[in-house]
Parts: sequence; C-alpha cells; structure tokens
Amino acid sequence: MRVRALIAYLAAAFLAVSFPAAPARAQSCEFVLGFATLHNLIPRIVGECLENEHHNPANGDGLQATTNGLLVWRKSDNFTAFTDGFRTWVNGPFGLQMRLNSQRFFWEPNPGRLTIVPAPVAGQRCHTAGLSLTLQGSEGAAGTIFDTFRFVNTLSVPCTLFGFVGAQMLDAQNNPVPTQVVRGGDFLTNLPGPALVTVPPGGSAVFTLSWSDVPVGNETTCRQATQLAVIPPDEFAPLIVSVSLAPCNFGTVHVSAVRASSP
Repeated sequence: MRVRALIAYLAAAFLAVSFPAAPARAQSCEFVLGFATLHNLIPRIVGECLENEHHNPANGDGLQATTNGLLVWRKSDNFTAFTDGFRTWVNGPFGLQMRLNSQRFFWEPNPGRLTIVPAPVAGQRCHTAGLSLTLQGSEGAAGTIFDTFRFVNTLSVPCTLFGFVGAQMLDAQNNPVPTQVVRGGDFLTNLPGPALVTVPPGGSAVFTLSWSDVPVGNETTCRQATQLAVIPPDEFAPLIVSVSLAPCNFGTVHVSAVRASSP
C-alpha cells in the first residue's frame, strides 16, 4: 500500500509540474451584449472570461480579457472583435469574418495602410480602408461656416466615389454629439450635385460641410464637437477627423456631394 501511495503521489506531482494550469476564470465575470453574441458564435476560440468588460478612457472602446485573447468593442464603428494576438474575428456588416492582425477588411478604417482583404480592384468603389481624410480648409461668411474635407486614395489603383457622405459629430472621447445632416441645400446649392468621380492612386476628391453659428429662436447654446466621423458614400465604417464644430439650429449641418478636387 505504501508503494502504491508513493507512485500515485509522484504521478500527481509530475502532472502538476509538466502541465501548468490554464488561467483561471474570474468567479464573477460574464459576457454581455455584443461580447456575449461573439462568444456564442465562436466559444472555443474566445474561451472563458477573465474579467468583466471595461472601457478605455482615451477612446471609449470596450475591452474584456479572456483565456484565449481579448474582446474589443470598437466605439468608432460599433462593431465587436476578438483577437488571439495573431488573428482577429470581427462581427461586422458582413457577419463574422476572420483576418490576420496585419490585415484590414476593405470596409475598416486603415490608418496604418495594412494589406487590404480582399485585394482592391481598379475601378471599384472607394472603400474606407483605401481612403484617408483631412480638413482641407475652413472659411466663414454671414454667419455660415464652410469646412472643406479631402479624401485621398491611398491605393495603387484608381477607385470611384458617387453621392453624399454620412456624418456624425463627436466629442473628444468619441461620444456622439446630436447631429442633423441635410444633403445639399443652404449655401451649397451652387456646388455640383452627385456625379461619378474617379480618384487616381494618390489623387483626391472633396466635399463641403456648412453650418450656421447663429442661434435659432430660443436656442441659447449651439452644440459643440471636436471631431467628425465621416462615412464615405455607400460604405459601412467611418473615418474620423479632428475639427472644431459648433452648429446651431440643433446641430444641423449641410453636406455637399463628393466632387473632383481642383488641380
């Protein structure tokens, strides 16, 4: 009996040393909302929770560590993702998709200019991943401010733009500021309407946003924003640009159609 007991003890000790335990799940943590949905889609890949969801104070993204990686709710586009450090699964506009961390889907913002999947084809619509956005200039007259924004095609092939952008004002923490977007109108009526714009590699296209800084009726303060989230025509995720906005009339902004930029 003593020999059997000794053998059992040594075997247990060997297993404990050779096969360290996986990180323990926190006793009180749980998956909720979008993280619960993503976990239910790929439970073995995500693993179990190690903590409850918390938020990055810098950008508002939701974060939750798991036994196999990290869940992220991206506040900028409202999609959830899971990464194991090498691959990322994104629950986005086309359902659940997987890519490498060194890649971006065509509909995702791509400030690092990573490889785009699927590869861009000449003449296709300009997608978010192949565009950058900057504030080109701002001018004001008679209580109306005109901000002109420039898209740049960062691809090695031409792409096309047609129509109007989507726009949402944000504060410094990416929280939405109530915004009313009007296509055309106001002082933009003298600008061209929608037309197909071909943007060559490294080329650009522009649109103008106008807003009034004069309060309307009993309006005492106008809505303040420090960023603008812009969704290119017919796209799914925004590009975010820093800009100071304070439109009156309850956050009303007018946007022009995208047009070819001046040489």
